Amino acid sequence: MKNWLLIAGLLTSCGLYAQVLRTAHNGQLQILTPESGPEPWTSLSLNNSSDQFQFAIVTDRTGGHRPGIFEKGVSKLNLLQPEFVMSVGDLIEGYTEDLTVLEREWNEFDGFVQALEMPFFYVPGNHDITNQVMEQVWKDRLGLTHYYFIYKDVLFLALNSEDQYRGAGRGSIATPQYEWIQEVLAQHQDVKWTLVFMHQPLWVQETDPVRWGDVEKLLANRKHTVFAGHRHNYQKFERNNANYFMLATTGGGSPLRGPQFGEFDHVVWVTMTAEGPIIANLQLEGVWDENVMTSETKAAIDALTNARPIQIEPLYDGSTTTRIKITNDFDVPLKATVKTKFSWSYKSDLDQNELEIAPNSVGFIELELEAKGAQQMDKDPVEIGLTVSYAADLLPKVGIPFTYYLSKEQRYTLETSGAPIAIDGKLEEWASLPYQFGAESSDDLQVSFGARYDDEFLYLGAQVMDDELLVKEGSASWQNDNIIFVVNADPLVKSAMQDGSGYYRGSAMLSIAPEVQGRPSGKYFEDRLPEGSKVICVETEGGYVLEAAIPMSYIQEKQGENWQSLRINMGVRDADSDANEAPIYTWNPDWKRIGSGMFFKN
Repeated sequence: MKNWLLIAGLLTSCGLYAQVLRTAHNGQLQILTPESGPEPWTSLSLNNSSDQFQFAIVTDRTGGHRPGIFEKGVSKLNLLQPEFVMSVGDLIEGYTEDLTVLEREWNEFDGFVQALEMPFFYVPGNHDITNQVMEQVWKDRLGLTHYYFIYKDVLFLALNSEDQYRGAGRGSIATPQYEWIQEVLAQHQDVKWTLVFMHQPLWVQETDPVRWGDVEKLLANRKHTVFAGHRHNYQKFERNNANYFMLATTGGGSPLRGPQFGEFDHVVWVTMTAEGPIIANLQLEGVWDENVMTSETKAAIDALTNARPIQIEPLYDGSTTTRIKITNDFDVPLKATVKTKFSWSYKSDLDQNELEIAPNSVGFIELELEAKGAQQMDKDPVEIGLTVSYAADLLPKVGIPFTYYLSKEQRYTLETSGAPIAIDGKLEEWASLPYQFGAESSDDLQVSFGARYDDEFLYLGAQVMDDELLVKEGSASWQNDNIIFVVNADPLVKSAMQDGSGYYRGSAMLSIAPEVQGRPSGKYFEDRLPEGSKVICVETEGGYVLEAAIPMSYIQEKQGENWQSLRINMGVRDADSDANEAPIYTWNPDWKRIGSGMFFKN
């Protein structure tokens, strides 16, 4: 108490605002609150009603079981800490009268659930009881095949849908069990809710479930919810004035096509409230412990990610075969796997799909690309997916994914200018602007541009034809009609692998709006231009013109005096007063295509 009052006194003496110590939520919460005015919380009525509780349900482990999944579910439940765990059967493989096999399978399963840090309630499935021998083993080990308990005024009914040994799709509630259910429900008519757990979803069964229909009549006038498993396919039903749930799997056989198909591994998290149960299906792969990422793990993954170990040679001049080079600069081996996806334009063929690269060495995978019919270079490149991981113990087994797009690319020739080009917005020294792009309709925005160089500068010139020029005074370049250019001067292989991430990280670039009615051009990314660059963008009749000069010293710093290539991209934003969205048109738009937009010195 003294500490709270001391804090309040300090806040008041500092002239912030007066606070008082407040006790809320039945005396369970103490908090400093302002004497008056707004408060930085919505309510002090905590969501912890005394009659509210949480428990979990596991579903089918067997029936084509996949080893390790149920055990993973147990470890995830220990992270979640429910008050207890229910089941809906199919706990062992069963279907045998061999006592040795049954003993081994039950010992294995009991070992799994003994690892739980909370109670576990068994419910039999057809894999657990299918004959008299199996039922006797159950009774010897577990006693009751059906039972009930009440917790916080909620009745839990654990039923045996296998009470006539009829097997899969032929479950039943026979008369003796029905009469027991009838008696239990009669004794506990005033409970807040009734929850029913059994293995087979008898309400959708084609064969006669015997007395199950009578059980439903007993339940019809009370608040209840039913949980079952068996079909390894999640589905919610609304019937009998209640919700019935058929659960998926916790390790049982499944195509695992995903929640949309009802096929997934999960535990069910149930929060019991005064209004009934709230159901949350927690997929096992979505529940992680506190070590999902540690500083050591992140450092190891970042080292591999930042190494950028992949290089793929671009395809020019009719080449059909390229090499994927994986460089391992680490003191442990790396493992690389490669897959290519279907392309309408190309047939692709890898000489191998998996490769282990020894420490401090390189490995190669060859990829052949064959065009299907007439070549359309940028229409449908082949997507290459590479996964690289450490192939060593004590290091993360996480696969780092890399994605690239490969097609046969055109080599563009970068011509000399012959004489210096004045950056004045007049385009008089440009013999031609050979590259075009823009809207599909020639009546809308159209762009022509060119690139030249001399000993001092790389020159870019562009003519934009735009039927409406929109440049608002005081606004940013990217909010108006604007043109953006990008120049990457890295050596060929490195430049070809640039994918445009990080706003074309490592490239020279500028977004600029045209100068209109004497107002200065708005610029963005101006700090990306090398020192000594010159740029002008001015309004002209029917549109605007861009001219830029980038010092050749910038290119030579990247490649040396004998530089060979540059990668260039250009785009235009077309803002119109009557349009909600401004389309962006680009030339060689996708830098994920390896080596697209590459100019070679003539």
